[in-house]
Amino acid sequence: MTKKSIINIIGTTGVGKSQLSIELAKRFNGEVINTDSMQMYKGLDIITNKHPIKEREGIPHHVMNHVDWKDEYFLHTFEKEALKAIEDIHGRGKIPILVGGTHYYLQSILFHNKVIKTGGSAKDEETSSTLTPHERQMIEGPPEELIGHLKELDPIVAEKFHPNDHRRIRRALEIYLLTKKPASAYYDRQREEERQQSSLRFNTLNVWLYADQTVLDARLDSRVDTMLTEGGLDEIQQLYGYYKSLDSQPNLQHGVWQVIGFKEFITWLNEPSEESLQAAVEQMKARTRQYARRQVKWIKKVLANELLKEKAHGYPNGGQIYILEATNLNQWKENVTSRALEITDAFLEFRHIEQPFASGHLIDLLPQEASSSEKERKKMETLRMRHVQRCRWE
Repeated sequence: MTKKSIINIIGTTGVGKSQLSIELAKRFNGEVINTDSMQMYKGLDIITNKHPIKEREGIPHHVMNHVDWKDEYFLHTFEKEALKAIEDIHGRGKIPILVGGTHYYLQSILFHNKVIKTGGSAKDEETSSTLTPHERQMIEGPPEELIGHLKELDPIVAEKFHPNDHRRIRRALEIYLLTKKPASAYYDRQREEERQQSSLRFNTLNVWLYADQTVLDARLDSRVDTMLTEGGLDEIQQLYGYYKSLDSQPNLQHGVWQVIGFKEFITWLNEPSEESLQAAVEQMKARTRQYARRQVKWIKKVLANELLKEKAHGYPNGGQIYILEATNLNQWKENVTSRALEITDAFLEFRHIEQPFASGHLIDLLPQEASSSEKERKKMETLRMRHVQRCRWE
């Protein structure tokens, strides 16, 4: 049986994912599911870059704007809410369109086996509330000490992580301490499952909006200026007022406090001056540019290679990435809209996709095995269509 279809729009912040999602939703009877961790929080529409309601053209958006500032929003909760929204959208005969930049959220929806379940409640799973005081101290201790703890408990996995990859190291420690099994054992099981069958939950079309980094940097800097003058600074001050009202200062590495624009302005908020304001603006711009670079790196190094594993099975549930050139906004209709509509129409109608994965130098963004030649692409497309036809006859 053919799995139900979803569209996944990926790309950096500020590249135009929300605009494309509206265009595709209007054309293909879709609804948007947010996969950005900061857009879950209520308010703060400007600094979290929520697509303005007036520009959504009536397209419903799900898993967005519903979490209080006092609460931390966890992966377990997102997975449950997003899958429920997808089921609801499919049940009404419509197409779910995933849009956002929080990559571990996205992985939990695209794949069956990328999130390791450690048991317990959602809160237990994410905050380690079932750990002993000593174990919690280990997890919550100085980031630079995490890799040492992991080397003692799970040296095989520790060798795979950069010492500065604190989030993944912390997660590997949590897995060991909560399950009493090394994360390497789970990863081995994942690899075996991937060898046996497709890991995708849905029939998945991946559309990657890409803009040249130099052009994007200037666009992002300009967007920060616009955000701050059109209400973003007021939102930052509002969040600061709540921050100051709390009995104890929260950890700025968790919850709503991670939003780009708060930590960067904390010095100015504490002691306002023109000099500290300008420094905060520049820090916010720099962090936004850095975030965009990390997003591209993750798509190239992680997501693209995870999706490439579907090739061994003939892409039975889709999974290929199609790159759209979004550098020149004056050519948006030609390079983005028209190409996206043609690719999506063929995908949803289970026809051969005639469009190439990417044009020109953009093909180099994909793993070599995924972009070897146009002849190879057509061969894999034929295999995918054979699978589709076989499933439809069953």
